[in-house]
Amino acid sequence: MTTIGAIYSFLDGFAPFARQMSWDNSGLLVGSPEDEVGRVVLALDATGPVVEEAAQKGAQLILSHHPVIFHPLKKVERGTPVYEAIRLGVGILCAHTNLDLAEGGVNDALAEMLSLQKLQPFEIDSQENYVKIVVFTPEAEAGKVAKAMGDAGAGALDAYSHCSFSAGGVGAFLPLEGASPHIGQVGRLEQVEETRVEMILPRGKIPAVVAAMKATHPYEVPAYDLFEDQAVRETISLGRIGELETAFSPREFAQFVKERLQGGVRLVEGNRPVKRVAVCGGSGGDLVELAARLGADALVTGDVKHDQLLTAQSLGLTLVDGGHYATEAPVLTKLQEKLQEAFPGVEFLLAQAGKDPAKTL
Repeated sequence: MTTIGAIYSFLDGFAPFARQMSWDNSGLLVGSPEDEVGRVVLALDATGPVVEEAAQKGAQLILSHHPVIFHPLKKVERGTPVYEAIRLGVGILCAHTNLDLAEGGVNDALAEMLSLQKLQPFEIDSQENYVKIVVFTPEAEAGKVAKAMGDAGAGALDAYSHCSFSAGGVGAFLPLEGASPHIGQVGRLEQVEETRVEMILPRGKIPAVVAAMKATHPYEVPAYDLFEDQAVRETISLGRIGELETAFSPREFAQFVKERLQGGVRLVEGNRPVKRVAVCGGSGGDLVELAARLGADALVTGDVKHDQLLTAQSLGLTLVDGGHYATEAPVLTKLQEKLQEAFPGVEFLLAQAGKDPAKTL
């Protein structure tokens, strides 16, 4: 049976919780990692109606984007989402800014929704050194193990994937009592022709790559090492910049965003056609000047303040405010697909009660 802890670990593999911003409160906020899960409800917010829906549908966990506990609680009152989740036995796992920053997270989902291509980082949050994994495997199994690690995200560098280096050697081991060796016998020192396989990977992919290696490696206890790589660094970015296949006028682009996000938009018309687009799901009005400096023709985000609208106007930048909810909602479907593939024995449902609290009249 799948546990909340297993789902947490999977999320941590591509959206590390350690990367959340200092003011955030992502993580398992209600429940225990040991709790078993057969059904999960996904929502941007773990509101009262979402908690009630989860309980009615027999879900043991709500996976929400926004933390259900954001500010310190002085009391937990009857009728609040936290109280009701505890009472009904529903856990709440929240992935907020770590999912904003993640590859395949909020901003990649928004960029995909708008059909942006040639994606690049937008606002640089930080950079982390890659790590190098070195694993020793029988010669005949080296290709299979390297492919499994590459499929899990190791060996990616610029426009290349599955990059690796292999070298031959002799491995030695002595199986002790209780061991079940793939090669050799208990109590006898063995020497085997082995291949050393090296691949680089970002830190966030360590759990997935190690798991893929262990699942494919023939040895009962694979020998492997992890080293920090000083030569390659991963750029962790809030937002993305990409290009449209064809240019739009500012009004045409705003209409395009409205149709794709299925909601209302506010528009500041820029002074040029829109081809290069910056996106930041949720609240990214403070990125107007950065978008202009990086050569974007338009910025798509939400929660834009009046002074930020004026700044966009003065810079000739097209600014489309699609709302906080609508610019983050696309990640739910992508997350549902990713989780369903990873945990086929668990049912992942999008919350029907999870809706934008603001209505466009």
